[in-house]
Amino acid sequence: MSAQALTDAEFTRLESLLAPLAATTDTMRLDEVQGFFAAIASGPDRLETAEWIDDVLGESPAFDDDAARAEVVALLEKLYAATADALAAGEVPELILYAEEDGDEADYWPWCNAYLYALDVVETDWFEAADDEGFEDLLYPLMALGGIFDEEEGEALVEFSDDELEGFKDELPDAVLAVYNYWRAKVNAPTTARRDAPKVGRNDPCPCGSGKKYKQCCGKE
Repeated sequence: MSAQALTDAEFTRLESLLAPLAATTDTMRLDEVQGFFAAIASGPDRLETAEWIDDVLGESPAFDDDAARAEVVALLEKLYAATADALAAGEVPELILYAEEDGDEADYWPWCNAYLYALDVVETDWFEAADDEGFEDLLYPLMALGGIFDEEEGEALVEFSDDELEGFKDELPDAVLAVYNYWRAKVNAPTTARRDAPKVGRNDPCPCGSGKKYKQCCGKE
């Protein structure tokens, strides 16, 4: 059974728990949480709640109380399950995006940056495990929107036009789904069976111990 998305009331409650702390601590905002979850639900590793919860909540003392922590963990687990189930069904959940601080445009940077941050949290090195030059191309919209090519020592590593950035925004859902499908195909790829015992020639003694040649015994067609 697929997990249900957060109800409006649950969404509002989770947002109210995270947003004030995100402004003053290292707790993630809800848009960052969704980007982070999309990544860890996509890759080859399967993380338990205990393996990602501290990255989401950070070191805020607000969740030291058992009841408060239990509530936020339950809501986060529901969001994670819904995100993972949507991707498994070939869909990308409606993106949670907040407006940029200095305007009304949706800010894609926190979502994509949190997605890329997840690559440092999971055990598998995606790029090493992929061993595929084309894999990085799948992540390009995420990297462009997530700040990978931002300024380093005063210079932008790569500069994008406004039209290019808008194009990356349009491509983002497809890119997220393409990465998910890439890992599912790689994880589920058939492996080649290896022969542990030495090959028996047709004229060799049959390994069953009959004393006959293999072709005259167990090797008969």
